[in-house]
Amino acid sequence: MKINRFVALALTLMATFSARAINVGEVTSMMTPDSASLAKEIFNNTDSARFVSVNVERISSPMANGVVIPMESKAELLSTPASLILPGQAKENFRFFYKGPEDDKERYYRLSWTDEPVSEFDTTKNKKLGQATTSAIISTILVVAPRQERFNFKRQGDTVTNTGNASFRVISYGPCRDKAKDLGQGCRERYYVMPGISVKIKHTDLSSKKTRIGIWHGAQFINAD
Repeated sequence: MKINRFVALALTLMATFSARAINVGEVTSMMTPDSASLAKEIFNNTDSARFVSVNVERISSPMANGVVIPMESKAELLSTPASLILPGQAKENFRFFYKGPEDDKERYYRLSWTDEPVSEFDTTKNKKLGQATTSAIISTILVVAPRQERFNFKRQGDTVTNTGNASFRVISYGPCRDKAKDLGQGCRERYYVMPGISVKIKHTDLSSKKTRIGIWHGAQFINAD
């Protein structure tokens, strides 16, 4: 299983979002072990109303080969609201509540956002009717960290391995290994690392004293130099 497949998928999704009316934020959201809920802000960047709904599925992995698997119960991951009409240039929060097992397993969910344009017409009774036309579906990932978390990692040279049971992000920044690509701004790399997965720092010059490698674990930044 290669982590760069996930990164490629994330980049594709982000490119897709820019062409859509609804901005659903980051491709991957993470719920920490000490939190049972998470809010995602949805923004309608058009001047017309949009009908937005979300469907939740548990998946075996956020990687390209992940498949839909059954939840432990119907209430494992709940969302509110399930749908709404979002006026033009408006923002709203969808909140997700985890009520699943309190064990040592990391869980992954696909959030499928349906975005439909809505046109409103006045009727003779002065009522509003909604008429939805072409719809689009945007998928994001929600990672629920284990309630019984074991955070651990190992770094050997240019390779960082997640030896714990919870995902984290690796960040590397500094001068570029290929000086022709530096352009005075250096290189910056970011990787999402699942349990048992290793990633290699590809572009940053690890021999430079200016290079920094760190891990974002929840809201905590850990130096991995």
